[in-house]
Amino acid sequence: METIDCGDRTIPFFVRRLARETPQQPVLHVAGHAITCAQLDDATSQFANFMISLGLEPGEKAAIMMPNCAEFVVAWFGISKAGGVYVPINTEYRGAILQYQLLKADVACVVVDAEYLHCIEEVAAELPLLRQVIVHGPCGASVAGLPARSFFEAKSFPVTDPRIALKHSDPHAISYTSGTTGPSKGVLASHSHVITFALDWIRCCEFTREDRLYTGMPLFHALGAWLGVLTTVMAGAQMLLVPRFSASRYWDDVREFDATIGHGIFSVVPILLKQPERPDDRQHRMTRFYLGQENRAFEERFGCRVIEPYGQTETGFLTYTPLQEQRRPGSCGRTNALNFEVKIVDGNDEDCAPGVVGEVVARPTHPYAMMSEYHNDKAATVEAFRNLWFHTGDFARRDEDGYFYYVDRKKDAIRRRGQNISSFELEYAMNQHPKVLESAALAVPSAMGEDEVMLVVVPRDGQSLDPQELWSYCDGRMPKFWCPRFLEIRAEMPKTPTQKIQKYLLRQDRADAVIHDREAKMRE
Repeated sequence: METIDCGDRTIPFFVRRLARETPQQPVLHVAGHAITCAQLDDATSQFANFMISLGLEPGEKAAIMMPNCAEFVVAWFGISKAGGVYVPINTEYRGAILQYQLLKADVACVVVDAEYLHCIEEVAAELPLLRQVIVHGPCGASVAGLPARSFFEAKSFPVTDPRIALKHSDPHAISYTSGTTGPSKGVLASHSHVITFALDWIRCCEFTREDRLYTGMPLFHALGAWLGVLTTVMAGAQMLLVPRFSASRYWDDVREFDATIGHGIFSVVPILLKQPERPDDRQHRMTRFYLGQENRAFEERFGCRVIEPYGQTETGFLTYTPLQEQRRPGSCGRTNALNFEVKIVDGNDEDCAPGVVGEVVARPTHPYAMMSEYHNDKAATVEAFRNLWFHTGDFARRDEDGYFYYVDRKKDAIRRRGQNISSFELEYAMNQHPKVLESAALAVPSAMGEDEVMLVVVPRDGQSLDPQELWSYCDGRMPKFWCPRFLEIRAEMPKTPTQKIQKYLLRQDRADAVIHDREAKMRE
């Protein structure tokens, strides 16, 4: 793709350019409808004017809590055209975690699907800065005492672009990435950060105007949004957006849409391999699958290369292997030298020798190529950027030729079904149970290539706990992907002299451990 000047690294620039160059070409295919470049530009300008009429000021934060749909994209780009900062919210969030993220992000208004309106109503009283709710679907004049407006009112506003002045360094999004030893942190991403991330994906995947991208990844994640919708707009390509990933429907959708590149997460590769073999497994045009660990069985069966880069929401692509280069088994590639310096360091931030495992650290080679800060969290920002390098919290090693090999997460984050879980927040939620004294959340390896969740729970004195009671409690108060598969109920935790739980001892195989497996119980 061509070089993009710094001044043009804003999201509205690409939406306008697309409409100017190919107004009648479809760009998004959603729910059986094709949306042209001109239609997308007009709809997002209408939504921008709607938001401005509601008082959204440049730099103010507007949350989006919606499923995969065209209206999510309209709200996202419309907020950007109005000069606002969008805050994507996981649609499974509720209660304390939802309230925390909306409060921490200084959200002034929420764009919410009617399906999740009750979640906003439950926490609205704890959000002093929230002043407006926009509902996609049926709504009244107010929500929890706040003014409410229908999403579809935007259609009555002019399609004239408000042309709010934006710089590449201006904030574009606050994207929450789960914490490990503390609460979730909001990645404050500038326009340039998000666009640099997207440009690197385009280069890594050799994505062109002729490509057709298929995704069922949620738009509240960077994968579906920044590396899906935005890359499609920037490349002038086309994308099919479906509500969610379906293993049984995946290849039929790919064939029907004539997709050339597909989206997924690491666990999708083994899930698709477990589907019954079919004679038409290779009868499609999809040549690239992003992302996963190199898997020869997948590539041979489906005729589709797995692309395995390394990066984070905070940074973008730190390493990758160009498609034309020979891959090294187990490697996530070499440094993305166009935009980053990357190295591996020990606990004193000294360089590790080749082959030695250490923490991955990085810094950009030009301004605003990665996150600006953790929003409203100066201490976490300073800690992450200590010694002038961003510390990823991931362990890896590097060989003599500069190829990186991911090893493990440094702290206690859990990754399940493509989503990161903060063990701190999961434990906090579990500890609200009136019979629970304390708990510890652990990652357990899954056959699907990611993690299962195990909770070790200690009851309060004089109380007894039943696994089914705990599972029911989790079902009613947590996102589905947080709910643990495994439970262990024990009398006490192993602790350090300073009373910190020694999780490494809980991870060891112990003869006295009685582990309750929810899936096994359901099969009984």
